[in-house]
Amino acid sequence: MIEHLPENEQTWLETFFALPNELSWTSLLNGSAPAEQADQVRRWLANLTHDGANAPLVLPFARGGEVMGWYATTQGVAGGDELGEELKAWLGSWLSRFEQVPSDASDRMAVALRGRFGGAVYRFTGPDGAARRAIADRLGDCAVLLGRKPTVTRVQIRPVGAIRGDFERALLAGDEAQAEAMIAELKQTGRLNEENLKYLDVRLSAGLGLWPQIARDHWLIKTLSELALPPQILADLIEALYRTYIDEAETGGDPVALRIAFADHIATPYPKLFASRRGIRTPRVVKAFALFEQSQPSPDPAIVASLLALLPAGTDTGLFELAPVTEAKSPSATTLDEADEAYDDRQIDRAFEFYLRLPPSKKTISRLVSCLDTIGTDVARDRLLSLLDGSDPEILASLAPAVAGKIESLRLSQAFGLAPAPAQTGPTPGEALSPWLRWAQQLQARRNLVAAEREAQSAPTNWDVSEIRASPALAQQFADTIGGLDGEAGAIARAAVPQILASFFPDTMEVSPAAKPIASLLFMLIAISDTLSRTDVDLLAQLTTLLIEQGLSSSEYVSLMNDLEDVQKRIGSYAYLPWSLDVAEALAILPCPSDEARDARLRLFLQVLGQAAGFAHRLAPADFVAVDTLAKDYGVDPDAASALKREQRADDVGSASLPNLEGKTIGIYTLAEAAGSRAKVALESLFPGCKVVVNSDLVATNQLTNLAKAADLFVFAWKSSSHQAFYCVKDALAGKEPIWAPGKGTASILRAVLDRLN
Repeated sequence: MIEHLPENEQTWLETFFALPNELSWTSLLNGSAPAEQADQVRRWLANLTHDGANAPLVLPFARGGEVMGWYATTQGVAGGDELGEELKAWLGSWLSRFEQVPSDASDRMAVALRGRFGGAVYRFTGPDGAARRAIADRLGDCAVLLGRKPTVTRVQIRPVGAIRGDFERALLAGDEAQAEAMIAELKQTGRLNEENLKYLDVRLSAGLGLWPQIARDHWLIKTLSELALPPQILADLIEALYRTYIDEAETGGDPVALRIAFADHIATPYPKLFASRRGIRTPRVVKAFALFEQSQPSPDPAIVASLLALLPAGTDTGLFELAPVTEAKSPSATTLDEADEAYDDRQIDRAFEFYLRLPPSKKTISRLVSCLDTIGTDVARDRLLSLLDGSDPEILASLAPAVAGKIESLRLSQAFGLAPAPAQTGPTPGEALSPWLRWAQQLQARRNLVAAEREAQSAPTNWDVSEIRASPALAQQFADTIGGLDGEAGAIARAAVPQILASFFPDTMEVSPAAKPIASLLFMLIAISDTLSRTDVDLLAQLTTLLIEQGLSSSEYVSLMNDLEDVQKRIGSYAYLPWSLDVAEALAILPCPSDEARDARLRLFLQVLGQAAGFAHRLAPADFVAVDTLAKDYGVDPDAASALKREQRADDVGSASLPNLEGKTIGIYTLAEAAGSRAKVALESLFPGCKVVVNSDLVATNQLTNLAKAADLFVFAWKSSSHQAFYCVKDALAGKEPIWAPGKGTASILRAVLDRLN
């Protein structure tokens, strides 16, 4: 074995087994070395093969005819710490000395090992001959075990941006389990601090619509309000507070009650949340800042007006306008003391507005630059630079070097970032090219892609979509630009799918038919992915419904069915059957524009049936109920479904008898009333004598509470629910776990019930 080692291995071994090591390489080759010492060497040198490349080496050092110690290393630079811990654990109390040899030590044997393998080198020994003999025996056993140790496959850590993108997709799909899995993966990257973890918890609850869970966590909000929050988290916190404490007061229409509720629940306990809006345009956040400005001892009408101008067209702003005063304050009357007071109170947006109104000076410019560090928006940057362009050169020359350096950085960011918008005295929707279109054009031009990728992260909260949503031409322009991207720019666009979807199709806005090209774009960007996750197909189902509800021509409908057929080919399996049946059910219920479109819809359903034949032995009674119902919807011959049952009976795997639920009550909560009604019929057919009650209340009601308390089984279709109903059900169940239906359709509800019963 030893004599057959490659020449390059023998070179370093000659150095290791040479004085001061009295066990020589020559004696090992000619067989004159003591047998016990030669066996130790052979045992470890057997790892110098391809199969043993992951195993360590432990070689003896002899003097006076006895082994006096050992040297150990890994076959490579990795794994040194692990080897040291393993040896100490294995040899334990027998050791009198165990140390890592310094890299600059002149130890001949350590130099030989490090020169060959490059990793950490350890040397160790025992206190006496008996201990050293025990160590030799233990090392013999260790060599055998380490030789059998399986190769450790290192999991490649994905980029944080990719994981965060999947996290946002999971939130859009309402998939809590997948979102939590993404948080766990983010933790494994080792790049998250305690603040980041809190941000993710807030984002998770907000993405799932659990607003009261955030709003009622006083100390969480109090702690986070002390930090420089990312815009999305700031928006989530204020949104949660507003939805929980202010929505009802706003609905009541009493401006006095509205301001009292805002002061008691938001402004007084959490004033630091309102240091800066950070460019957020979310309606509830904008309203909250308008109310906060009105709570000031001397509210500024111009600031309130500029905020209300950000609200969507048609919003009734009467509750948020300042009460008429005898003499409205003029912006020109703003004083330096007022600006300084706002700055000292950390009301950064207010201070920025006030300093902009004052004649430029060394102090006001320095303060404006400081405010911009917090505000961080392009609009604020452009307004400041516009002011500086008209300022006295002598004042600019007198600025501190740090301030001048920041101004130069701002000019560079304006030149190389997104195309700058014209300077504005206030946010006027539609005045400048939509930031989404500017972003798309920047990707198309392959210009500063790193900045473009970063900018998209804050888009759902900060970028106005009203101009594109109102214009079919602009929506088509945006879709065509993004759809034509490839390479790195195309990858950035695909990664931004969650931001585009959240921006153009938020739950708080009605679907705009003009935005149909963007829905088609999103469908395409998801469907062309190399792999489709459960989150991806859930988003595709959402977009399918969205597109049909916007109104499709016959050719558009047929094209959509062709795309769904392609998706179905890729995911056709028993695990995804509820999804396939839910989509087929949605298509059966939604409008279909022509006979050609109905034929295309039918082909998709027949494709699902054909794939199901391949796993008919796995089908459960609930699956057959859903298939039978859909077969009637699509006018399919009953023999098609009967064929599945025959194949299932032939294998007799999925035919377990159903439990007896006679006299029991099953409660179902879903906002998809058609699916709830179908599930009721199906469950009462599967379980004769069972009572099924469906509830679709948008808010907490006595009926929903009583149903949750009385039901023996309670099904919660969480992808089609309201957060108020969630808390109502959660409280009524008093610790009992509902049956979580993973989808909105009948098939998902039935499968969830059967899975619980089994």
